Amino acid sequence: MGRGGCYGCYGFTRNPMNKEKLDLSQFQWIETQTSQQDREALLSMKEVICEAVGSFRYLEVGSHLGGSLQPHVADARCLKIYSIDPRPLEQPDERWAENYKYEGNSTVRMMELLNTVPGADTSKIETFEACSWDLKPESITQKVEFAFIDGEHTNVAALRDYEAVRRYMAEASVVAFHDSFVTPAALLKIESGLGRSGGHGFLYYPSSNIVAVTFGPAKLEAGLLEYGWVKGLPFSHWYSFKQTVKRWLRVFGK
Repeated sequence: MGRGGCYGCYGFTRNPMNKEKLDLSQFQWIETQTSQQDREALLSMKEVICEAVGSFRYLEVGSHLGGSLQPHVADARCLKIYSIDPRPLEQPDERWAENYKYEGNSTVRMMELLNTVPGADTSKIETFEACSWDLKPESITQKVEFAFIDGEHTNVAALRDYEAVRRYMAEASVVAFHDSFVTPAALLKIESGLGRSGGHGFLYYPSSNIVAVTFGPAKLEAGLLEYGWVKGLPFSHWYSFKQTVKRWLRVFGK
């Protein structure tokens, strides 16, 4: 079916300017390593999930200072927040020859910063200072509607995070990945694993570094399309990044 015709079925009005509803000031309180387009992507997922299921539980892998938690900590529709972060001071990263450093990376510091967000309810945050794959199935007992994977930026870790997080996801849910251009092999592996089983969709938000996988009702995918998301994986963006890296290597003689 073409892009016209199906949106009304899911209760979404065709409005290409939906993103104007997004309040980017929700990110003003804590520093975050996200672009404006990344923030639009994150907020649009939250709104689509709320339209589909009313309220939600949020799980995040790699919280650092709490920058991407701040839109949820003050939102009453978010019932619970699970922050999974082993709190390394440095960790491997596919972008760099050396480990990427995270200064002052502690849960205490994150909670202090989140308590400065107006209207924040930090009592709904549960933290795990561990890798996602080290958690037991019973570590998180309530199903999660929205997960954001932004932990160790390697293909191996991104895939392991996804497999671990998937255990906790609700039937109707969204799993998103930050810096998708860094871990394309992991995303291709996930896409291949899901295959043609149905009940899921891959989308990316143009000019952002975020890819999302929707599970369950088609209205999740339809809702994201209304905010300007595009079906599939951002192969052209990944190719452009690869070519840029090759130019860097030539310039620096590596």
